Amino acid sequence: MTKRSSAFDTLLSLSRQFTETARGLPAQEDIVPTRKVACFSILGVHLAMALEELTEIIELPQCTRLPRVNTWVLGVANLRGRLLPVINLAEFLGGALFAPPKAQRVLVIDMMGVFVGLVVDQVYDMRHFGIDTFQQQLEGVPEVLSPYAEGGFVQSDKTWILLRPGQLISDQCFMEVAV
Repeated sequence: MTKRSSAFDTLLSLSRQFTETARGLPAQEDIVPTRKVACFSILGVHLAMALEELTEIIELPQCTRLPRVNTWVLGVANLRGRLLPVINLAEFLGGALFAPPKAQRVLVIDMMGVFVGLVVDQVYDMRHFGIDTFQQQLEGVPEVLSPYAEGGFVQSDKTWILLRPGQLISDQCFMEVAV
């Protein structure tokens, strides 16, 4: 037996040994597509907004008040050289913000030619909800939110209502800020 065939036989023996004791690959679980959302609260309600509809989330900036606008318009802020109208979303909806100003956040929206910041009580986190947890029709959506909501993500402990900023921006009452 030559040196070459001896090495080959050794490799063949090792290959058989590992093949006999090898485990199969685990069965692949079904992959469920997800929706990426930012989770937040306002008026004591848990809401979610699709990340593709959200430009950024910032702390409550210093705002310059504007004369002759609705009280729910907090003013305008300078966001990296752009004027950002800042809206108290809770007051627009007929309620009040619950959280202290340090906990409040501004959801910045830049869509359909409108650049606006919506003040919310608290932003929890970014999440991936399986699209199989989405329900188009939800019970218990507050009436003031229903024109701007489109279903929600139902989890075992909470339901996250999907807020659609495009529907909010399309509302004539939201766009007419002057009194």
